[in-house]
Order: sequence, then C-alpha cells, then structure tokens
Amino acid sequence: MIITKDPAQFLLAEYAQLKAEILKRSEFQHQLISIALVALGALVSVGLKESPIAVLAYPMLALFLSALWIYNDGQIAQLGIYIQYRIEENLIGEGLGWEHAIKADPVSPIIGKRIRIATRGILIGSELMAIGLYAATKQDLATKQGIRLSSLATSLSKGEMVLLVVDLVVIFVTFWIMRHQHLREKMKEAIQRARSESPPAVWCG
Repeated sequence: MIITKDPAQFLLAEYAQLKAEILKRSEFQHQLISIALVALGALVSVGLKESPIAVLAYPMLALFLSALWIYNDGQIAQLGIYIQYRIEENLIGEGLGWEHAIKADPVSPIIGKRIRIATRGILIGSELMAIGLYAATKQDLATKQGIRLSSLATSLSKGEMVLLVVDLVVIFVTFWIMRHQHLREKMKEAIQRARSESPPAVWCG
C-alpha cells in the first residue's frame, strides 16, 4: 500500500476508486434488470404449463429488485456529486472535469429521466404483465372446464385471492419507491451545505 501526503495524489487515487465503484454499481443495475426478465420468463413458462399461481410470485421478486436498483442509483448519484464538489473542484478548479461537464449539459437530465422511465416501465410493466398472464391463463382454463367468466372470481382459491391482493399492493409500493424524488438535488444541497460550514482546507506545497 502506497501512502502519500500529496493532496493531489490522494485525490487522483480517490477519483479512480470512486469511478470504478460507479462502474461496478452501474453494471449491477443492468444485472438486476436481466434477473427480473429471466425470472419472469421462467415463472411464465412454469405458470402457462403447470401452475398459473406461480406467476403471482414475480411481482414480489420485482419489488426487491426495484429496491436494489434504486439504492444503487442513489449511490451512483452520491458518488458523482462527491467527485464533482470534493475532488474536481479541489484538483482542477470549479467548472472543470467530467462530472461538472455532464451536469452542465442540458441533455443529461433528459437522458437520465428517460433511463429511469425505461427502468420503471420494465419493472412495473413486467409486474402488471405477470398478473395479466395469470388472469389470461385462468380464463383459458375456465373456458376449457366450462366455467362461466362471471363465476371465475368465485372459483379462485383463498390463496390465489390473497396473492392477487398482495401483488396489487406490491405494484403500488414498487411504483412508490421507483418514483423520482429529486435525490440528486437533495444530495447536492447537503454536500454544498457541509462544504460551506467546514473550514477551508489549507494545502501545503
């Protein structure tokens, strides 16, 4: 391990570590989306052939994957803001560096918003799709068994009714945790407040 008293070397080393952490968390977010889609495909293949109720397990899995995705999204934002205000400003000056440039670009917020909308669409949309496929499968089975559609709800078991209600609540919770809460602005205000309250750093050359 190399120990240095040079502030510039420390900031460069910290910058490299934090950028690597951002990349790792971004890759993990992509993996979470892949896991969600693979899990949906697996449950649908089982549900359509053997047990339709298996599909109702998906929304609960998607909820936990959504929570992990939004947590990593917040961590990425926090790391980026730290790099912008704690490293780039001290190392190369205010207004310079990648994080400053990307934040100043008027297109960046639009891209970020579209990414979050797309992620919401995949996770919440797949939850709704799971319930829709379950309902369609049950309707098809009821038709084959000669059960009237008006009597379909009463033919559901208590377990199926409970899972349906739970899934509807889960979808609402997923939407709630995935909504845009302006976390980046709150983090930015917090780090700027902390910087203004702390005494200026004295660098000895």
